Amino acid sequence: MEFETLEHITLNGKSFSKTEILSNKIPVPHSFLNGEDKPFFDEVIEFLRDWFSESKDIIVQTSGSTGIPKQIAIPKQSFVESAKNTCSFLKLTKETNALLCIPVQYIGGKMMVIRALVSGYNLWIKNPKSSPLKEFNESCSFLAITPMQVNFCLNETPEKLNTIKHVIIGGGAVSTAFINKIKDYNTQFYSTYGMTETVSHIAMQRLNGKKKSDVFELLPSYSVSVNMDNCLVIDCPTLMPEKITTNDIVELYPNGFKWLGRKDNVINSGGIKISPEEIEKKIQKHYPNLIFYITSKKDSILGEKLVLVTQEEVSLNFQEIGLENYKMPKEIIVKTIQFTETEKIKREKF
Repeated sequence: MEFETLEHITLNGKSFSKTEILSNKIPVPHSFLNGEDKPFFDEVIEFLRDWFSESKDIIVQTSGSTGIPKQIAIPKQSFVESAKNTCSFLKLTKETNALLCIPVQYIGGKMMVIRALVSGYNLWIKNPKSSPLKEFNESCSFLAITPMQVNFCLNETPEKLNTIKHVIIGGGAVSTAFINKIKDYNTQFYSTYGMTETVSHIAMQRLNGKKKSDVFELLPSYSVSVNMDNCLVIDCPTLMPEKITTNDIVELYPNGFKWLGRKDNVINSGGIKISPEEIEKKIQKHYPNLIFYITSKKDSILGEKLVLVTQEEVSLNFQEIGLENYKMPKEIIVKTIQFTETEKIKREKF
């Protein structure tokens, strides 16, 4: 086995060998795929050809979590080690049926494929859509999905979502409203922490059930620390040649860490450094359906004053929420909120 992976992969219930994939002659029956899924299937095959090539690395595009977005070469062995960690954590085996419904050009999509090569599980291929379960009627026990997709599933196909054993959510933070909706689900939901540079996620936070937690639990092989700014530093010699220092402010725990916010979002108001994400969590608990974010506006006295940006006219009682005076937004700005391609809010300062 090359790179400690299988030399065949099961896609949509059909096994494809390394030889078939590299031959460029994939025998796919007409009934094997829906017409709209064929281009996405072809992208998966193209990635597999890259994987089975003689190259020791895979070229990937970073998202910019640790700096300016760029292309980097990641050893194939690092993909394998990362896949083993997730398969071990969630107990994914050849009996697992997984669904790929996120783009394979991103690290999350690539890792779903590599986990199939490591565990031997069957991987269903479904063209990425906002509501991936709507036209999907096969058995599925493992799903990787974005916050936007999982919200569509909750609204349009909740009964299907509740039949899946493990759902991991990556690419952005999950809302309090979402967590409230899934509290009685049989499905085990996890929010993931990771980036391209760490070869997908390094830790998972359970979002529902008896093991629900505010802490991201580290996967095997990883260790973490913090620097002088309380930013997370990740170490995993088997996956990464050097430690990675992030811009994420965290609080360390014996089994992992609690995410508090981004260093580059910190607001200095009257000489006090404030994390907007901390305030957002408190507001979200009282107003779970409100789309908003906390940012700053130049102020002659404070230097920067806190403002709340929302898409609708609202009346909020900040004292009822339990915010200290210096953490209360001094102004509410109503405007259209923009989102990135990965569904994260584009924060503006005013």
